[in-house]
Amino acid sequence: MAMEETNGNSAAPADDRATIRTVRRALAVLRAFRSTDRELPLGEIASRARLDKGTTHRLLRTLIVERLVEQQEAGMTYSLGIGVLELAAGLTREGDLRQRAQPVLAGLAESTGTTAFLGIVHDGQALCIGRVDGGLAIQIRSWSIGGRLPLHGGAGPRVLMANMPAGDRERLLAGSLEALTSRTPTDPVALRDRLATIRERGWDIGVNEIIEGVSSVAVPVRGRDGAVIATISISGLTPHMMEEGRPRHLPELQARVRKLEAGLTGEAS
Repeated sequence: MAMEETNGNSAAPADDRATIRTVRRALAVLRAFRSTDRELPLGEIASRARLDKGTTHRLLRTLIVERLVEQQEAGMTYSLGIGVLELAAGLTREGDLRQRAQPVLAGLAESTGTTAFLGIVHDGQALCIGRVDGGLAIQIRSWSIGGRLPLHGGAGPRVLMANMPAGDRERLLAGSLEALTSRTPTDPVALRDRLATIRERGWDIGVNEIIEGVSSVAVPVRGRDGAVIATISISGLTPHMMEEGRPRHLPELQARVRKLEAGLTGEAS
């Protein structure tokens, strides 16, 4: 049987190598989806995953069965499925975080007319694991469930970045800081100061940073040990979100998150 050396001293059979290759290819297909691309055609997925269309199509069919990918009604594009959310929910320190946060998101979306998000840090990015759209005619289409954003871009991701371990935060500041719009902060010195301000005041706001004309406000969610385990943010059209230079819905957002934290820590609400 053909063998392959791994980790210097161990070897893997050929059929194991094939399995590993398939898993890696499936992961490449999933990673083809980005925060700005909710739906992708087969050809674009194949190109990003560096696979031929036939292999990509077979992988997509399997991922659809596992609910990790959905095929849109017209059949021409694909998007991440609910199964990605189920996997992401297991990454949080609090196993029931998403379940407990869902009514908070729903309440915020209903009372403010905004889109509410729950995000965590995963693999050096901000991963959305919960989302509820408000009742306004115009809804925010960025950061879908399972979508990722850079940690320096937008209020929610930046709250997470501000509360990361200092070493992890400095590594991100030393790397490439992508500008999603002309308003996305990309200067590491100014961003470092801003992150310190976020930690001190306990919230952040982003204006026109991910989508022009859209603003967001975010606060951290703390677990039993007081460490930040997630962020809850709300987004909407800038005139709806801002009032005299301050975020209009910040007090309600803070109050609802405090109630969520009390439930997570077992305190009376």
